[in-house]
Amino acid sequence: MSLPKIRWAYLIMALIAVFALGLAACGDDDDVEETPTPGGETDAPTDAPDVGDGRADGGELTLATIEGDGLDPHFSSFASDISLQRMIWRGLYTLDADNVPQPAMAAAAPVLSEDDTVYTITIRDGLLWSDGDDLTAEDFALGILRTCNPDNAGEYQYVLTSILGCDDHYGNEAGFDAALEGVVGVEALDDTTLQITLAQAQPTFSIILSLWMTFPAPAHLFPNSGDPWPEPGPDAPGQLAYNGPYMLTAYNPGDSAELAPNPNWSGDIQPTLDKITLRFIDDESVSNNAFRTGEVDFANVDEAQLETIQVEFESTGYLLVLFPGTVGLEMQTTNETLADLDVRLALQRATDWDTLNATCFGSGRVPTTSWVPQVSGGAAPDAYEDVIGFDVAAAQGHLSDAGFGDGAGFPTLSILIRDSPAANCQAEFHQQEFAEHLGISIDIEVVDGATRSARFTAEDFELFPGGWIQDYPDPENWILGLYDTGGSLNNYNCSDPDIDALVDQARFNTDNDARLALYEEINELIVTRVCGIGVGLHLANHYLINPDTIGLVENAAGQDAVIAGDWIAEAWGIPE
Repeated sequence: MSLPKIRWAYLIMALIAVFALGLAACGDDDDVEETPTPGGETDAPTDAPDVGDGRADGGELTLATIEGDGLDPHFSSFASDISLQRMIWRGLYTLDADNVPQPAMAAAAPVLSEDDTVYTITIRDGLLWSDGDDLTAEDFALGILRTCNPDNAGEYQYVLTSILGCDDHYGNEAGFDAALEGVVGVEALDDTTLQITLAQAQPTFSIILSLWMTFPAPAHLFPNSGDPWPEPGPDAPGQLAYNGPYMLTAYNPGDSAELAPNPNWSGDIQPTLDKITLRFIDDESVSNNAFRTGEVDFANVDEAQLETIQVEFESTGYLLVLFPGTVGLEMQTTNETLADLDVRLALQRATDWDTLNATCFGSGRVPTTSWVPQVSGGAAPDAYEDVIGFDVAAAQGHLSDAGFGDGAGFPTLSILIRDSPAANCQAEFHQQEFAEHLGISIDIEVVDGATRSARFTAEDFELFPGGWIQDYPDPENWILGLYDTGGSLNNYNCSDPDIDALVDQARFNTDNDARLALYEEINELIVTRVCGIGVGLHLANHYLINPDTIGLVENAAGQDAVIAGDWIAEAWGIPE
């Protein structure tokens, strides 16, 4: 169904608002909602996984996805990595369909000290790793220590900054220091008791204990927090142990990974599939053709062909899932040219995101000028239109103020993308817009998905189409580590003293209204100063799902990383 552009944008934001009403305090994310069906759309997950639904005992699924950068959850930050890691490892807690933390490997909710700084967590009795070794509190302590270890340099360490000593250990320029690790506030009191001590109370910490950077590490295989895990490759599966619903049984770089049920999985929902195959396909047009021919049971839609695919698969497999996510054009601010705010504003204001959305994404996204979605504590999509919205004259004025009038003397920049139709379309759109409106040239550099991720993490880029998918529904998840100077995910090196000062005020503020107001101010500074990203679009997931599957459609939600329902892969199956 086609809708006028403005009404479509506000419809999606309204649906996302409905989705957010059920959130307790956490989500990347309800009373019982109507179960979505292939060919429809969903704005909220179902209340609970539907697993008493006639799944056959056995069978296989093959799903198209993007290859990740690594297998280490204590380092990873890309959705493609996290998607796989959630299938093979799980933490103390998990977020349910309402994004409320529920015990997973823990026996119950944490017991908190009177000042809310000491968390005592009881681990369930009798837990085992996939190789039969005991899974104990020591393994959970080790997982957190790995994320805090400067030699491992966990990309998500910033969310553990409240843990006593974690920042000091992680920030030690000399690298690992046993004395600094010794005072990190995490300790196994015995095999089934974990104690975590915070430097200051943090309202969202119970949610954080469900995230991948707190997953356990098999101490019987890697006893030290700095022990490197195997790189993705044929030998990797047998070098690791797993505590999630599935085990990694094969890994072929650039091609595929295979999973089998973990015989020692202790979750309430048991996997029924004999095998899951993940095929690594960067180009969604290729994965969509594989879906057409029945080679894969799932694929992300080629958004460059979204309108055509919506018609083709209207009643046979297309699903739209709305969720809080924002993308734009990320800019490496350490680059001499991009360090100039006027240059960044010129690139931002020379981009017609409305037309880009229609041209490259079938109008399947929502143009915005706010980094943080409104439902996550940010601003309305048009809030900063007068400062960073599409305006050719303003863009030309900023470029002239930077000393590059009419583009004269402007160096050629490079935009780094993976090889997919939508990514190529966006890069070519920027290339054309900048040439037409600013008189400048950019090169397009195409690499595979894993290389793209690694290059971004290494800060080896100039321009990078990218963004953020919410991990938990609080504005701090959109700010901390991403825009504070030196943040572990601040790969574009935004460094603004005004943002830093506000972050310091907000980070541990227990006055929730004041805390949220501070994050609103930070959001405005990020977008109006183009501090590392030129904001463009809020997101929705567009999926192709074989109707003869169970669990993918039913559990598609804002918690998805890459594959529909990949936050609870144990609920996947095929009908009896």
